Amino acid sequence: MDWDNIEPDRYRLMNKNFTPGRAGHQIRYIVIHHNAGCLSIDQIWQVWQTREASAHYQVDVEGTIGQLVNDTDTAWHAADLLRNQESIGIEHANSAGPDADWPISEATRESGAHLVAALCRYYGLGRPAWGVNVRPHSETGQTSCPYRLGPNGEYGNAYITRAQYWYDQMGSATPTPAPPKETPVTDDQTALLRQIRDNTADCRAMLMALSAQDMGDPGVTGPYGGWSQTGYRTRTDLLGAIGEAVGVPGARDTKKEK
Repeated sequence: MDWDNIEPDRYRLMNKNFTPGRAGHQIRYIVIHHNAGCLSIDQIWQVWQTREASAHYQVDVEGTIGQLVNDTDTAWHAADLLRNQESIGIEHANSAGPDADWPISEATRESGAHLVAALCRYYGLGRPAWGVNVRPHSETGQTSCPYRLGPNGEYGNAYITRAQYWYDQMGSATPTPAPPKETPVTDDQTALLRQIRDNTADCRAMLMALSAQDMGDPGVTGPYGGWSQTGYRTRTDLLGAIGEAVGVPGARDTKKEK
């Protein structure tokens, strides 16, 4: 990886499921994801051939960085058009699956943090910081992604600390470029969406995460739905399990049946 010029280890550019250009928007921050899978650069390319999604970068389990969408184009990763247009998405491969609670290797975390630092330097975004120029995917929808890699996850604090370390190291040899000028907002609706997004992102992320855990998501396995301390059962699942255990007629532990 050429950190100064943002040249990845590999190019595996998408041929669909992204939008050319950014409709005049400047890059303002980076969105962090995890795969919820142990995917290589080629494998995630294949996934996005049949799924309407993409991100700019994939960091594999060995720390190799692949580029799938050019920085100048809009990847479909943040579940919101304006966020997609104003951000760069970085996916991180997991080193094991749901039985191990979706760990991420040290090599992946280190390369990902270094990439965050390099992007912040290159685009003049400032020193990496959660909630400022580095944001979790969970801000934008009903998802726990990036789970253990997010600001409240097991790896989150160390990840951003390493990104700050690399940002500072790069600063010793490379001056920080001037921040890009904001494109003047002429569309009242876009301005309103930006204001709502910036003022309510944290509250919405919290509420959506609680909703995802409490209601569950039958289409996704692992910690995405339900509560970890109940074996990823929702509160309704837990009442059914307790009812079956104490002999309440009709009560069933549906998680056990699966």
